[in-house]
Amino acid sequence: MNRFIFVLGSNWQLSIAELDNYLKYSQNKGKIIDYSANIAIVEFEELHKENYYVNKLMEIQFTLGGCQKIAKIFDFIDIQTIQDAFPLKIEKYQYVVRTRKKILNIIDKILVGKNLIFPKAYESMFYAISIYPNLYDEEYYPEVLVKHFLPFLNKELMVCLKEKGAVKALYYKYPEKNIKSGNLNPIFPHIVIKYDLLTENRAEIIFGFTEEGVYIARTFTVDDPNFKKKIDEERPFKEFKSSISPKLTLMMLNFLNLFENRENMKILDPFVGNGTILLLALLQDFQIYGSDIDGIKVKNTIRNLNWLLEVLEEEIPFFINNRILKVDVKKLSSHFEQMDGICTEPELGPFYKEKPYYIQAKELFDTKLEPLYNDFFGEAYKILKDKGRICFISPIINTIDGNDVQLNIEKIAEENRFKLIPITNPNRFFSKMNPKLQFREKSYKTLIDAKKGQIIKRKIYIFEKNEDK
Repeated sequence: MNRFIFVLGSNWQLSIAELDNYLKYSQNKGKIIDYSANIAIVEFEELHKENYYVNKLMEIQFTLGGCQKIAKIFDFIDIQTIQDAFPLKIEKYQYVVRTRKKILNIIDKILVGKNLIFPKAYESMFYAISIYPNLYDEEYYPEVLVKHFLPFLNKELMVCLKEKGAVKALYYKYPEKNIKSGNLNPIFPHIVIKYDLLTENRAEIIFGFTEEGVYIARTFTVDDPNFKKKIDEERPFKEFKSSISPKLTLMMLNFLNLFENRENMKILDPFVGNGTILLLALLQDFQIYGSDIDGIKVKNTIRNLNWLLEVLEEEIPFFINNRILKVDVKKLSSHFEQMDGICTEPELGPFYKEKPYYIQAKELFDTKLEPLYNDFFGEAYKILKDKGRICFISPIINTIDGNDVQLNIEKIAEENRFKLIPITNPNRFFSKMNPKLQFREKSYKTLIDAKKGQIIKRKIYIFEKNEDK
């Protein structure tokens, strides 16, 4: 059975939760058999049997928000062999040399040939090595993998390709200062695109580490960050300070579990802002509906949607103006019905340049956000189909007093007949030695998306309409 590396986004827990959810509920069933803070190893039930499964991988890449790359695995080397060949401190030099030869023999067998990393030896060949460690903050990555393992691979693979018939074999050179300092990131998707590393005589070769060992793979498809950046930055109306990212938007849409017949699925965002969620939902072929109490935001969203359709060179449907409306959240059920899913980031409060006091944040929640969210869930119950899902963001505000303030969203939802759906299932992941990689009981119900030092953190919830109450 073929196995694949899925390179995860910066929020690896959220990325792996999205991927596991996709593998469980989409038509492309599969399971995660190993993972680190950077990669997930996936086995599909049927996908790999198809003649054109690479096209399927491209579709999956387009669908997932938390996946940077997908690569096909060609071999695996256990962690003890790697550590024997590349120890933190060399004590038995001859043993190290012999073990490195074993590693080269493994790579040599999968490098060139039918159904291997390179299908044949070409006159001119080019490759880039990307090393994804188990964790970036482990000493082994900067001191050994970057400073010794990477240069070893670059040199030896070039020799090997020439021995197999390449006239010219070159490799991607990382900045020398980054290698010497050990401060090195694997190449980003835009570099893969820039250097044409998806063509037959060029390749990105991934060495993906977990606690168990290293998986050797060739990248087959990558995220197109330029297009997402275009949507985020070039649309006519935007708000950089507080806008939700395209990647997080895609993840949220996928947590609705509407993977089939998307062109028939009705998605509502009742707090459209400047339309990020609806823009991405449109790209994913959903039937989009939206509203906001602010008429200017409604107009801006419609203009952004028209802009996107022009970029895509598609006709602007007449119904756009009739589906994006100025509506108070208290009156959603008067304008919308029979929605398949709701995906939204409601008002999270003001954009704070400095941390507020606890009492200020508490007042915001008590007087404004709690009533607003309660009205939303009450109306959402009326317009969602049976078993319909909501993917919802709630704020956590970091205060100057040192305490985080948040609402009990689960209670609000439950009172309005929604049940919380855990965002990850720990039973689908085997235990890891490193506590940083474990899915603990207290952390799997919801997940947080935030950058370091951020005053308002986003907490992501999944709810399902509970017909039993």
